[in-house]
Parts: sequence; C-alpha cells; structure tokens
Amino acid sequence: MITRKRIALSEKQVALIWQEVVGRELTCTEEGPVRVIYPGRANGDKGPDFRDAVIRRESRVSKGDVEVHVRSSDWYSHEHHSNPEYNNVILHVVMWHDCRSVTALQSGRSIPVLCLAQALRHQAYLLPYRLPCFQILGHLDRQRLAKSLSFAGEERFKHRAAYYREGIRRLTLKEDAGQVLLRGMMRALGFASNTKPFEDLADRMPLNSIESGNGLALKQALLLGTAGLLPSQRWPDEPVAEQEVQELEQIWRSAGKNLRSMKEDDWNLSHVYPNNSPVRRVLALAHLLERYYKEGLLAAIVHLVTETPLPKGHDLLEHGLTVASDGYWQDHFDFRASSRTKISALLGNSKAGELMVNVALPFSFSWGQLTHEAKLAEKAIGLYRSYPRLTENCITRHMAKQFGLEDLSGLTACHQQGLIHIFRYYCREGKCSLCPLVD
Repeated sequence: MITRKRIALSEKQVALIWQEVVGRELTCTEEGPVRVIYPGRANGDKGPDFRDAVIRRESRVSKGDVEVHVRSSDWYSHEHHSNPEYNNVILHVVMWHDCRSVTALQSGRSIPVLCLAQALRHQAYLLPYRLPCFQILGHLDRQRLAKSLSFAGEERFKHRAAYYREGIRRLTLKEDAGQVLLRGMMRALGFASNTKPFEDLADRMPLNSIESGNGLALKQALLLGTAGLLPSQRWPDEPVAEQEVQELEQIWRSAGKNLRSMKEDDWNLSHVYPNNSPVRRVLALAHLLERYYKEGLLAAIVHLVTETPLPKGHDLLEHGLTVASDGYWQDHFDFRASSRTKISALLGNSKAGELMVNVALPFSFSWGQLTHEAKLAEKAIGLYRSYPRLTENCITRHMAKQFGLEDLSGLTACHQQGLIHIFRYYCREGKCSLCPLVD
C-alpha cells in the first residue's frame, strides 16, 4: 500500500499526470494492466473529473468517466460511493493508494484503482507522451486543417439531417413533421443537463395542441404546467403574489386539467447558469410559437431559411429566433429568483445561433430533400457552410486545447462542428488511428 504523504501534490497535478499517460500500459492495483487510449475531456461541471475516457483492460475496451484523487480514500470522504452521478466511472486514478477497500459505486459495482505512484515507480514526472494530434499545426498547415475540419463539420451536418429525415419519414402529416422540428429545438434548449426532460416535454405537449391555442399566456401556462415548473407545482403551500404569475396559474387550472404533468425532480435545476434555467427556455419557446402562430413553426423556419441571403445572412436567421425578456421576466431568472439588474433576453443571439446550426438548418436540408425542394436544401447547407463562429462550448474548448490551437479566430461554425464530430466519433471511441486529422 503506497502512502507517501510527505510528497505534497494537488488533485490538479494528479489530473495533469493522468493526461500525460496516453498510450502507456500501467498496472492497476486490483485488475492487472490498463492501457490508456484516450484520457477523456476535463469536466468543468459537477461530477467526475474526466468524461468520455477510453481504456483497454486485456482485450476489452471500456468507455466512460474517470475520477482523480490524491488519495484513494478521498472517494469515500467525498461521498462519491453514495452519489449516482459517479456510476459511469470506469477507473479511479490516484497518486497514493491508502484505502484497503475497493472503490465502490452507488450502483453496487466496484471499479479498479490506478495508483500512479506505484504504476510509475514513484516518479513524480513522466516522459512527454502526447496524443498524435497534439500541436497538429506542426505537421498540418492551417489551410489543410480548415479543409479537414470543414469536411468533418459537413459530416456532422449530414448525420443530423439524416436523424431528422428518418424522424419525418415515420410520419404522414405535415403537422407531425413540425413535431420532429419542435423536439429537436427542445432538445437543443435543454443543453447537456436537461436534454432528456425537454424531450419528454415535447412528447407530452404535441405541437398541434400548442399551436391550436391562441395567446402567449396560454402557451406559457400549458408548457410550464406540463413541465411541472409552475410555482403551485413546486411550492404548493406558498401563495403567489405577482399578478402575471397568478394569471398563468389560473389558465393552467382551467386549460390543463386533463394534461399529464412532469415533476420538478425530472429537471436539473441546480448548477445551471441562471440565464439557461429551464423555466426561461420554456418561456422563450412559448414566445416563438406565438410569434409564428399564423403560419406555424415548420413553415416559419423554412420561410426564414429560404428568404435569408447568402453568404452573410446569419443575423437575419438569429433575429428570427431571439426572444427579449419582458414583464416579470426582465428581472427574474425563475419564479422567486429575482435579479437586481435587468436580464437581456430569454433567448439571446448566441443560443439562437446554436439552434440554427444544430437544428433549423439540418432540419430544413432534410425537409428540402423529402419535399423535392432542391433550392431549400442547397440554401440550408450553404448557410451552414458560411455561418460564423459560435460561442465556444466545453467540447470545442477541449479539442482546441488538445490540438494546441491558440488562434481560433479563423474558425467558422462548420469548423467547430467538425471538432465536435471528431471528438464524438474518434476521440471518445479510442479510434485515433482512424482520425482524419492524423496522417
């Protein structure tokens, strides 16, 4: 049992060492050798330290999360053994193994411990070993890199379009095709933490049911009530003072009697950036459905794409999806969660751009193909190719760091989508040798 506590190391330093052991075969305490194929991406949120890692034990490849500690006993002192968020951990990486018990998950499984001090013969350093794509501009000029990322970005676009196309093909009515679009938009509004509950909400609240009701307040009440996010559903014993909120409650009591509601526990409401709260995203969606009430969501999105000029029409696209805050929501992130300053938008330009790139454009492309409207399909992919760079997310930041890319100014949204595509289909699958960026 290794317990060299006289060497002071932080968890951050252990995490850095873990990222340096790519390609090495190390001996686990309980289960023999482990080869690190992909160390995963650093997780800046709650939960395990690394997501989407790939390791090989004997002939079996495992994919999942990795948790890093200075001492193996930290697993229990941090109470990870009773937290279901750690049930996808496949390896516990520590510097010192000071715990005689196995590393147990909340699910009842146990996972191996990789003791770096033992595996590396107590060395506090490593010979530099990097992923084959590290500092990629050292062996690939920027023009070739941009071309490869564009190709990968279009592959991601076509995968998304195929997903929508298959969803539409299973349906028969045009209104049902709009439901596929709505579900895609709701999924995108959920971010990573609320994707599943937003999809559930879309299934419980069909588009034709929402569009058949007239008025913004009715749409807001139906969506929030079905989501289980109204104050009366979350704090039933507390009175509601604000008139605007009382109106929503009254409409829900009248119009939502026969609807099946979700529960507050279905949603992840903690550790969510306030402006991204599910309540505000649901309200934004209600505004969009009311905005396009007459022509319908599907026709409105198709018209927006059709009428937007190439190549610099992205401002018009985003304007079609942005929603400003109004009334009660100018200074509230959620019910009972006020802000001292005015809040700019229920759905700003950044999120509107993500909706366009990830949902509206690939959906329009697939709709154009299915309806034999070649101009619509060509316009959709043309707008995608020319769409400017979006706000970075955790995966694009991770990939830029992994590639050693310091200057991201020349990237487009298509290039960013290419980074995401490469991560999902090569990095986290442990397929470095097949990666299109590696010679």
